[in-house]
Amino acid sequence: MTRHCLSCWPHRSRRPDGVRSSGCPGPFRRPLAAGCASVLIVACTAAAPEALGCDGCGTVQGSVTVEQAALRTEGPKHDLDVVISLDRVGGEDPPPAAATAEMDQRGLVFIPHVLAVQRGTTVTFLNNDNDEHNVYFLDDRTGETLDIGTWGQGVAVDHTFAEAGTVITLCKLHLEMAAYIVVVKSPWFSRITLDPTSRRGAFAIEDVPPGEYELSVWHKKLKQKGGTTRVNVSRGAAVDVDAVITKAKYATKTGT
Repeated sequence: MTRHCLSCWPHRSRRPDGVRSSGCPGPFRRPLAAGCASVLIVACTAAAPEALGCDGCGTVQGSVTVEQAALRTEGPKHDLDVVISLDRVGGEDPPPAAATAEMDQRGLVFIPHVLAVQRGTTVTFLNNDNDEHNVYFLDDRTGETLDIGTWGQGVAVDHTFAEAGTVITLCKLHLEMAAYIVVVKSPWFSRITLDPTSRRGAFAIEDVPPGEYELSVWHKKLKQKGGTTRVNVSRGAAVDVDAVITKAKYATKTGT
């Protein structure tokens, strides 16, 4: 875990989902503000080898639809975020990512509310709020907690997520604050926002090597109907998959 002041931290282009984009020239040092330590910054995020314009790779695309469930569609903690991920069937898991992402705190809100990353990713937790904030994690599967500290405006703390799973992110100083970090095993994933009217969203996961995969859909309240979906990706082909999420009591039933 690394702590640094935001006035020292270089600007990096950032997507709305919190993942920093690549395409930068390489390591550099930025002039530092008074009182800050010298830090060598690697400005580019390394993608997994198989995700770099994979020759002969395919695309898994489709939609996610909500059935038999109400959604909160407004406010910073809405229920519209969904994460779709692919895991290889058989063989070894892909190596951890040497990637970076950001989660900010502004207006007593974690931004983004849902952040999806591959295991091995280092997330920088910013504080661009006027208030002091705390960040601690609750493992959704084991119930274990980890407090990474409390800090004020202009300070950021890094944490690397080494294991796959869902991590609920909270602030002990402001109990209304909550966010979700979905840590997946592979580089083949997508976070989408459902349309609030149709309660449906489209996704596309590109550069998927040929092979057999399990497609999983994550939502903070709902479950994937029928469980994971087996997907076979052929060389250069696009595979269409339509998934449904619903309440847990309906997820294992058929014909509902």
